Amino acid sequence: MGKLLRLILIKFDHFLSKLQGVKTFTDNPECILRYKVIKKDGKILIELHLWNEHIPQVPPDGTDLFWGKRFQKLFFNSLKELMIFIENSSFKDADWFMGEIAFFFKDQYKVVRFLKKIGFEVYPIEGRNIFQKFFIFLQNCYSFLLIYAYNPNSLKGKDFWKGKRYKLFIRKDIIRSTYEET
Repeated sequence: MGKLLRLILIKFDHFLSKLQGVKTFTDNPECILRYKVIKKDGKILIELHLWNEHIPQVPPDGTDLFWGKRFQKLFFNSLKELMIFIENSSFKDADWFMGEIAFFFKDQYKVVRFLKKIGFEVYPIEGRNIFQKFFIFLQNCYSFLLIYAYNPNSLKGKDFWKGKRYKLFIRKDIIRSTYEET
């Protein structure tokens, strides 16, 4: 039953990504990012999406330093590759990149601190009313199910009820100056 559920979730994720306009910019199997172009108030934003199929599988014993360094290298290289793509595209005027992420563990502040250290602006997403809170709950459910579908070992030690979502923003010039050096 578990394999069938994961397959259904993966197919649904592919459908939803296509419906929402999430695109790949490379066929590099080492790239862990996809993107979506958002036009708002005459400005262009690039929304970052993790390419779930390309994220390294977490070993059965959980993450370790080797896994973390590999993920970091793939992330930085993916950002570099995305920058090259964006600079040669019709939306090269985009100044900001953004994303949304959910964490399901106790020490989230450590990851938030790390994201800020590497140049991201990080803002917690909190609902102001019952409808927004319910929508965030549904988003967390979907995120948790995607983790289950693509990388089930990474759920080890995670607690759905500790789930919290964050908006991430980073300026293109910070990406250029920071990640072109790595």
